[in-house]
Amino acid sequence: MSKALFIFFVTGLALMSRHVHSQVPHLAGDIYVSLEQGTMKADLSVSNLPKTSNYSIQLNSGLNIKFFRDSTDRFSYSAEREYQPEKSYESFQYWFPSNDRKSRYLPAHFKISYLGAFPIHADSTKLSERGDWKGNIALNGKTIRVTEQSAWYPILYNLAEDKTYTSVTYDLTIHVPGAKAIYLNGQPPQKGSVAHFQSDQPFPLLLFAGDFDFKKEQNTYLINTTLSQGQTQVLDGWFTRIKNYYQDHLDVPYGVDVTLLASTPVSQRNDWLFVTYPTVASVSPKNWLNTLVNPKTQTISDSNYISLISHELGHYYFGTVFRPNSTLYWAFLEGVTEYISLQAVRDLVGKSYYDRKIRQYITASRKLQNFKGLAEINSPSEINETYRYQYIPLLLTGLEAKLGRPQLWKWLRSILQTEKPLTNYAFFKESLLQSGVDERTFEDLESQYLRSSAGLPNLLAAFHSYEIPSQSNPTTTYAYYWGVTGQRQSPNAAAKPQVFYTGVKRMKAGEDLTKVSQRYFDFAKRKCSDLEECFSDFNTYETLEQAQKAQKNWLNRLLATHELKAVDF
Repeated sequence: MSKALFIFFVTGLALMSRHVHSQVPHLAGDIYVSLEQGTMKADLSVSNLPKTSNYSIQLNSGLNIKFFRDSTDRFSYSAEREYQPEKSYESFQYWFPSNDRKSRYLPAHFKISYLGAFPIHADSTKLSERGDWKGNIALNGKTIRVTEQSAWYPILYNLAEDKTYTSVTYDLTIHVPGAKAIYLNGQPPQKGSVAHFQSDQPFPLLLFAGDFDFKKEQNTYLINTTLSQGQTQVLDGWFTRIKNYYQDHLDVPYGVDVTLLASTPVSQRNDWLFVTYPTVASVSPKNWLNTLVNPKTQTISDSNYISLISHELGHYYFGTVFRPNSTLYWAFLEGVTEYISLQAVRDLVGKSYYDRKIRQYITASRKLQNFKGLAEINSPSEINETYRYQYIPLLLTGLEAKLGRPQLWKWLRSILQTEKPLTNYAFFKESLLQSGVDERTFEDLESQYLRSSAGLPNLLAAFHSYEIPSQSNPTTTYAYYWGVTGQRQSPNAAAKPQVFYTGVKRMKAGEDLTKVSQRYFDFAKRKCSDLEECFSDFNTYETLEQAQKAQKNWLNRLLATHELKAVDF
């Protein structure tokens, strides 16, 4: 998408394995990459394959197959292929025909060898405007970046279940002559030009190798970034806060530690963020990750970034634990993820920012053309970016208004417990009913929002209270704010670090928030001059009650680890 550790670690991994992979393919062997020649060669063994005859094997169309062999290396399999861009734009679909040539045969274990060459984009003056994307095999002369979407390794696709087995267990040795370091998703990065990676836990395979450095700060691996220790600690704090929020509300522990990866595009203008769990990757010509945290104030630079981080971290649940497919693929993958991200910023950032997001959804949804209700969607391609990122979270917020917020969380939890569904409209309906929504209530929602082109104007009408008031008749007279500044915890400290917090303050609506926040951060510097050793947060709300409630939650969390002191500001 444009700009997408815990105590229960073992339990979380077991849940992920149970819900996502009843049987997981295993890859073993060697992969060779030449950064100078742009070549990739692989000699692999693929095993632990499920019994099915309704399948294909996806492999990047730029990779030429030398052979498919049986597991004992006694004979070769004949294979057929076709190109189906609606299934995978980047790859061919291969299969082994049975003896009668009328059906397909899949052995439980086979060997494959392949070789391919790809362009190296080392001259920045000759880059295309927008020729990079997540599924690209991207070489710039210094690094290679490939993801599961690139299909650079054989990926099983079950046609009957509409399920792509991008996550695999593995025992792989990666050879990259001249590389300074190698990273394979799911395991810590390693220094050197040859690295052996092994995982009994399934992960989608992202490979990043070449000339880069890496380090680990707190619970976060940092690959090819130049973030300072203070900036990293701020990000790690927000990652932890958001992950805790999700696992508390969804009853599924978050998985392994997040890895932050910075890369540059092999184009001039592509600039985006994506997730291949547990990696959150930024592909940016401007080193975008470094803009997330203000180096002077040691705070997140913009609340929009918290929303973005929340969305990308939410893909662990809707993308990894639960893997959508079928007609409502984009609705569940991006729309539901955006909805849970909206809930996180509502509770962690504040109602004022939440209301801003709702207004953004309304404005964008008004521009939808040839609108179809959710029940009328027949293909994933009918759900464009506005529909998935703006309309779906607005729709779910509308359902929340009718059903209640607890019911929506209950529904989401029940979805995560569902194994192998086809995520079409029938599943959407049945999952809501099974989570406790009665038939009559659903029928009312269906007729109002889901079954006709009138669903969009009906939904927008339900949010009339969010219309932006005119300056001559504002509905909000005051805004409320408070700040908190504290010393970071040190493992060797004899006493608790101190936290200073202000009372809840009031300012007139329309007053320059930037000036108020800057006055606070100037004040915070006097309380804690070494910003590398401190954190600060400045929070605003529409009502006094919201501000007091949020401050209480903050201070309750800090009470166990810090000495709290109220200060005047």
